Amino acid sequence: AEALRYVERIGIENIAAYEDELLRYATAGLNTIEGMRIFGQADHKGAVLSFLVGNIHHYDMGMLLDRLGIAVRTGHHCAQPLMHTLGIEGTVRASFSFYNTKEEIDTFIAGVERARKMF
Repeated sequence: AEALRYVERIGIENIAAYEDELLRYATAGLNTIEGMRIFGQADHKGAVLSFLVGNIHHYDMGMLLDRLGIAVRTGHHCAQPLMHTLGIEGTVRASFSFYNTKEEIDTFIAGVERARKMF
């Protein structure tokens, strides 16, 4: 119940607007990385980014980011038919929420770029 009161105090509209701002910020940053492919860029989507970089396997990227202290998910995210249609094995997925900061996103983007350079 306390968590719901906390969200109510912040305001769901404020949370949605901030998460959208984080998503746009992260998308712009990731798009500066050579070989970046972002999947799903519809307007009004949730603050989730699925991506691949060049020919780097999603699992390898996820493991390298984990070693840098950056938490992401890898795999097909319960969407195997979609992945098959896209001709990919899986993606790396980053999720953002109202408790994340732009500084954390900067760290995430730098980590993706660092991992890309390792390949």
